Amino acid sequence: MKKIILSSLAILFLAPIFAQRASTNFDIYSRTIDLNQKSLAFGLTEAQFAAVKDEAYANPNFVQGKIFQEDQLIKDDVPMRYNAYADEIEIKKNPTDANYGALIKSPDIFVKIFQDLYVFVPYEGSNEKGGYFNVLSDGKTYDLYKKTKALYREPQKAQTSYQRDTPPSFPKTVTYYLVQDGTFLEMPSSKSKVLKMMDRKKSEMKKYIKEKDLDLDKEADLVKAIAYFDSLL
Repeated sequence: MKKIILSSLAILFLAPIFAQRASTNFDIYSRTIDLNQKSLAFGLTEAQFAAVKDEAYANPNFVQGKIFQEDQLIKDDVPMRYNAYADEIEIKKNPTDANYGALIKSPDIFVKIFQDLYVFVPYEGSNEKGGYFNVLSDGKTYDLYKKTKALYREPQKAQTSYQRDTPPSFPKTVTYYLVQDGTFLEMPSSKSKVLKMMDRKKSEMKKYIKEKDLDLDKEADLVKAIAYFDSLL
């Protein structure tokens, strides 16, 4: 896994960190998550929080995953999931445990949750300001990273009899980044602007996209396009 430092992207970070450089015998838990405090933190009842909490995750289910340090597998079959609101990897010691903790945040450590690879990227050398990215493509020149963010939206009372109360929610946004040598370039939403990022091989890319009938609004097709672009360089 490439060593990368986030040099051009500010990340919104919403959870406390207790990270330190790890050794092969480190404690992978940075802290234990207090389940009893979660609903209180948002000013919700337990029932209200239970109804929306799954929205904060890329996948609300704990999935067996692997933890790597550098490129060495250090722990296998770890139940884990990505919290897109707190921007952290939540892990359990055992699948049947009700309690869970947060994985220590370090650029030396990355995880694979089923097929999803997550790396931790510092910001300006600071782990405290850093965050997790999902690696979709790892090329020789360019990588394609995905950032999923969940924001908390407070419940709203109806202002008139024609309106309805709006329940609390965790709407998510997804942003893609073309990464080269630690520099993050946000991928635009329009096809023409995406192609402009690949000006060096624009004609080849237009031909490839047409032949393969790729829709760059679809993640799987975007991954194929970036991987092909990288292969041309």
